[in-house]
Amino acid sequence: MSMRLTGLLVALFAWAGAAHAQPGVGAEVDCSPPARQCPLIEIVGDRASSTRTFTGFADPALIADPLVAGRLWMAYSYLGGRPAQRADGRPVGVPHASTHLARSDDSGRTWYFDTVLWDSELVDDPEGRGPPSYFGSETPSLAVLRAGAETTWFSVRLSYFLEPVTAYEPRYATGWTMRVARATGPSPAALAVAAEVVLGVRTTALGYGAHVDLNALAPDLTDCAMWNNPVVAIEAGRLFLIAECLAFDGRNINLDATRMVVLSTNATGEVAQWRWRYDGVLADRTLARAVGGERLVSATIVRGADGALLFIATPHIGREVFGQGCVVMELDSLAPPRVRRDSAGAPVVRARQTSRADRHFRTGACAYHPASVTGLITVEAHTTRGLRAALRATGLRP
Repeated sequence: MSMRLTGLLVALFAWAGAAHAQPGVGAEVDCSPPARQCPLIEIVGDRASSTRTFTGFADPALIADPLVAGRLWMAYSYLGGRPAQRADGRPVGVPHASTHLARSDDSGRTWYFDTVLWDSELVDDPEGRGPPSYFGSETPSLAVLRAGAETTWFSVRLSYFLEPVTAYEPRYATGWTMRVARATGPSPAALAVAAEVVLGVRTTALGYGAHVDLNALAPDLTDCAMWNNPVVAIEAGRLFLIAECLAFDGRNINLDATRMVVLSTNATGEVAQWRWRYDGVLADRTLARAVGGERLVSATIVRGADGALLFIATPHIGREVFGQGCVVMELDSLAPPRVRRDSAGAPVVRARQTSRADRHFRTGACAYHPASVTGLITVEAHTTRGLRAALRATGLRP
């Protein structure tokens, strides 16, 4: 066991209950550098990529195993690089995100690499516009439903084709999709080979095989030019999908129109045939401003230890400085989507993870499960000469 991991265990035992936020009482942890309050989370057996400009772990998603006490699963984005060739034949290094899975059998004190969920080999351009490159897979989310001894896992992730250039350059308009999967098995690893329903928009190219045009799902969704940071949750046996609907004025995001919305389905039968329903807006600019941002990104939906429905999101401010930590709010319901309010009409905030962000440092995209001793997990990102990301434990247990 490494000295760093030993130090992490000591820190976890020291504050495992210290940062617990009692229901209705806000707690706050600052993860600013050197992040002494927020220990680094290591994943044994999975080293960060040696790529200098695109490396680390990001986008964690936590789920408790319903059949094994103390077992947690974490899906996360693995940042690396892949070799390809430009149209002129010159070699390039394509920044690439894949999705990995880790397991903990001690309630999150230690994590071990389990498998690669979604990766990509060098593939032909689905649109026939250029040389082969890779599909990226990122921002995974997991949900689970137990029926007797049978466990059904659900997931959603972003999937997109990367331009064969030395830059992170997806085709946002034509190739940016969300993929939802369902699998039955002893672990979420079964999702790696499960059938997926591909959700796109009116501009999604045919080569990506979209089953659903979300712009056509409801009149209120016609301005959603792009969907981002999706998450799934199970409530009353129904599968909910929460994602950011991005609206634009030309090339600029329209902050007044961009919002988080809720979709849902019964998730029965073949995944490609699922019937999706639009349930409404969960978060808009007004809510973002109420918690200190201009828009909210990177949602997580989870039940707290007391059974309350929690909504975790990252307040985003400005075009360069973003990722202002995370805010944990209470929800009344997902259908219809409704944030719980206090007697003055303000959102009920249980906890905050904060940091002193600047042009080259930020935190956010948090994950949480009450069964984990780490409490809320946040992503720190350093963007000097590329992107370096890491996972840190805040100890917040709202």
